[in-house]
Amino acid sequence: MKKWMISLAALMAFLLTACNGETETQQTEAPALVEAEIIIPENAASQEEVPLQVRLTQAGDPVDDAHEVMFELWNDVEGSESERYEAEHVGDGVYEVNHTFEEDSVYTIQTHVTARDMHIMPKKQFVVGEVTEEQINTAEENAGNQESSHMDGDHEGHGEDEGHEH
Repeated sequence: MKKWMISLAALMAFLLTACNGETETQQTEAPALVEAEIIIPENAASQEEVPLQVRLTQAGDPVDDAHEVMFELWNDVEGSESERYEAEHVGDGVYEVNHTFEEDSVYTIQTHVTARDMHIMPKKQFVVGEVTEEQINTAEENAGNQESSHMDGDHEGHGEDEGHEH
């Protein structure tokens, strides 16, 4: 009888330890990252209202409960100061702001997203209307200067570049 009781106690201790180990492992797993896809119409034209969107997902599922989604825009040809706009949730993980660009140029959009205890700031450069090769070169040069001044702490809010669309 004593052996049976000792075996039962050892088995219970083993099961309790195994359950505790499982709980600790589950608690240390990091949640999936929130991902942002910036969506801009391919043929954006100046003097027309254009929808600017970002689609937020986490592990493939839409993120409809973001705490804050802001769009920051600046003209890369002029090297102008940025303007910020609060986005509106339109459903299925998509947040949107409508904007009218004053002139044909090369612009950068950066989203500032706070969702599920994460903050991400993807950005994308894009063209509005018809631009010249000279404007594109100036925009690329200004974008490089903005990156270096951000590295020095002089310009706020510019993160990783997701690519160029010309």
